[in-house]
Amino acid sequence: MRKPDRNPLDSAAPTLFAAYPAASTIGIHVRRGDARLRLREMAEAEGTIRRQEQCNAQITDRIARQIAESQLRLQYLIEFGVSSAERETFRHVLEQVAQHGGLSLREAANLAHAQHAAGTEIAAAG
Repeated sequence: MRKPDRNPLDSAAPTLFAAYPAASTIGIHVRRGDARLRLREMAEAEGTIRRQEQCNAQITDRIARQIAESQLRLQYLIEFGVSSAERETFRHVLEQVAQHGGLSLREAANLAHAQHAAGTEIAAAG
């Protein structure tokens, strides 16, 4: 995975993003384009992430495994703006944004975080 030179939740077209509101035709297209770009970047990184998760699962020392898993979560957070645990939820939200627009990457990440947290709480309660 690459280290981003910008905030991973910023638009790829910041001037257009700032100039056109989410409800405008161009604003919708900008947000859809941002979501598509992020989905493509996530798909490209998925193989590396899965290999690292497999390697982490084979670490027998509990502390070393926790450190490796924390490093992976942090690396994913730096690159995509969400933790690796939230990536499926984020991907689902981005797929919706890619179809309909309406949310910025930051709003999509916040929604994915809230949905993931709610799902985790429900699973813990059940």
